[in-house]
Amino acid sequence: MYLEYFGLDDYPFDGLPDRRFYYVGGSQHQSLGLLTTALSRSGSICVLSGASGVGKTTLVRMLMRSLPRRMRIISIDDPRLNPHMLLATILRASGVVATSLESIAELTLKLRQMLEKSIAMGIITTVICDEAQGLSDEVLEQIRLISNIEGEAGKMINFLLVGQEDLIAHINQHKHDMLKNRIKIFAVIPRLKEEEVGAYLTYRLQQVSCVKPIFTNRAIAVITKKSGGVPRLINAIADMCLTLACERKKKQVNSFLAKKAAYIARHNKVGVKDLISNYFKEIFSLSLYERIGLIIAAGVCAGAAFYGALYLMRQYYPLNTVEESLITDTQLQERYSDVASYLFQGRNAASRELFFFNRAISQAYFKSDAFETLLKVHGYRLALKSHARAATGSGADSSSAALAASDAVITDELLERVSLQSMGQEGDFAEAISYNTPVLIGMVDDNLTPFYCVLYRLSDDVAHLIIGNYMFAVKLDYVKERYLGSYTIFHPYIGDIADLSSPKTDTRKAMENKLRPYLEQYRQHALESTNREANIALERYDHQQQVVAQVRQQVRQDLLATIPTDNRSDAEIEQMLDERFSEALDKSDAYAEAIRALGDYEQVSSRLERKADDIRTISLKLDDGYERAMSLFLEDQGLTAVSDKAIAILTLMFSDGPRLIDVMSNSALDSAVEMPADGKAAAVGAAAAAAGAAGAGAQG
Repeated sequence: MYLEYFGLDDYPFDGLPDRRFYYVGGSQHQSLGLLTTALSRSGSICVLSGASGVGKTTLVRMLMRSLPRRMRIISIDDPRLNPHMLLATILRASGVVATSLESIAELTLKLRQMLEKSIAMGIITTVICDEAQGLSDEVLEQIRLISNIEGEAGKMINFLLVGQEDLIAHINQHKHDMLKNRIKIFAVIPRLKEEEVGAYLTYRLQQVSCVKPIFTNRAIAVITKKSGGVPRLINAIADMCLTLACERKKKQVNSFLAKKAAYIARHNKVGVKDLISNYFKEIFSLSLYERIGLIIAAGVCAGAAFYGALYLMRQYYPLNTVEESLITDTQLQERYSDVASYLFQGRNAASRELFFFNRAISQAYFKSDAFETLLKVHGYRLALKSHARAATGSGADSSSAALAASDAVITDELLERVSLQSMGQEGDFAEAISYNTPVLIGMVDDNLTPFYCVLYRLSDDVAHLIIGNYMFAVKLDYVKERYLGSYTIFHPYIGDIADLSSPKTDTRKAMENKLRPYLEQYRQHALESTNREANIALERYDHQQQVVAQVRQQVRQDLLATIPTDNRSDAEIEQMLDERFSEALDKSDAYAEAIRALGDYEQVSSRLERKADDIRTISLKLDDGYERAMSLFLEDQGLTAVSDKAIAILTLMFSDGPRLIDVMSNSALDSAVEMPADGKAAAVGAAAAAAGAAGAGAQG
């Protein structure tokens, strides 16, 4: 009807299965590539699902064309069969005689023999079950059993289950868990989006020699909404759009024609919207004077309604002044009371907590008090001589947590008695919390007066501070803004690191022996971390290989779209593809980027494997083990020499003391594997230090 009017060679939206009109979008291309890759090897079970009319059957036909030539494809279109019929159908389609008198065991034996011969001849058997959502539980179980048939080369048969959306729910039932675990790919064909619908309509029109756009953007939006993105409904509505446009002598389909066509295609009758539309058409068909009178009447009715509503509001909802509201309105009085309670300290919980917080700060101006609090956090308390003598006289043992001292000053000798060592440093807040242990920090109050407290724990964006005898939960940003830039921590006692550079061999060896257990634990941690990073890098390398294959397939598909197929055989088209494919790959930026990323991942994986091999050869029992382990630790930490800071990081990683952060982030590990080949992958110890700083700043 409309072919001559629009100058078309054929009906573009006829709905018949024609591979000229099959639109390969992003999701269809991805599903086709995944299924082609999986079914090209034997032993795969794949699932293809989608709503009715989205193009599953056409995609399967394209899949059959893209599979290797030495492929035996068996198509089963009727799902109403039992396990016995399934086996017999597969055998008969393969040229093997199978009767209904044979048992399942006999048919299974014949199937095994047939598959072994096929594999020996290089033929892969693939069974495609259409409308698979109607398969019974017994047939699905039989498919799983058939897929388990193995030969010397492994699994010998493929299955592709094609069905509607409820096929996934059917397979996800608990009784099909074993089948679900065997499925390699769940491919889904989604409904088309608005931009895909426009490309779909344009593609089909181009196939019939249409050179001008017919559908407007608003018409495409209407078609998308009314069809739900289902190609079958899109074809029906678009075909009706062209029919109506031809009848009304329109060269373009607008939104009005699209709505009418959608309603006719879906309902084939006039609805309420059409009645309302006809009513407005009748109004606009009136004469000029009739329309003016109608507009005046509508304005009078609207004005009367407005003033009537205003009169009723004044009668039932009188307006009060601000002064009257403050005196009579109970809600305003309650709000005023709440504000007053907050402003006057101590009248409620919030103001009372702020009062105690400020009072605690005013009593925390001495660093020695915070130093004693930090010692208490590690499980010890400081006792005066009189208390110590009383404890000794009462039979207290040497493992008591009370430490005797002549005064309240905590000295290095006193800390050494409980195997602790203090370290004071200047650094930013991220460095202070990177040790993952409670830390003594200096801050300033509202009057810019320094005070000292213990940062005990970080959780989310909240910091828990011990000030005096109280613990307060404050915002982490508050601590960062008022941090003075110096901190003090306790770590397990090692001694004076100057002994490491001592000319006396016995002194230096004694110091090294103290560090060997920590370095051994660090070496083991670094090995596990590097192995884990190497596995992650290898997985990403394998994934990038799939990306490269998908890009190659996309380039091939785009090249196929540019080759005219009129009066050419499949062999000629394939030959032209092979001739132009290499040149198309060289020009593809996406392919070049995918190959570059593949090389980067390969270099990262190789580097991590070499590092793991180097770490395995480190033995702390050998003479050079200490030097190699210490060099590994310093390199991972980004340090150049053994220092007090380095010793603190090393010992705190494996001590059982209190922690500032309970759970460490894996962001550092992930970022290390993402780095290019010249980057540096940190071990778990280094990741812990970096993640302690980054994680505390983000989530506490």
